[in-house]
Amino acid sequence: MLGAKVVQRDTTRQETLAYIEEMLQELVKMARGTDSYLLVYLMDMALQEARDNQHHCPCD
Repeated sequence: MLGAKVVQRDTTRQETLAYIEEMLQELVKMARGTDSYLLVYLMDMALQEARDNQHHCPCD
């Protein structure tokens, strides 16, 4: 569509954390298949941090 107006918006903190959570979930699944235990542990910790911040933040 020529002349269609592109609508852009800033993502909220909540949306960013939700996206990070989703990506980490997928990465943890992949890492488990490699038997990289430290990598899995660290990403699990990051996943928990993303969840904690997402659900315990002053939302936008």
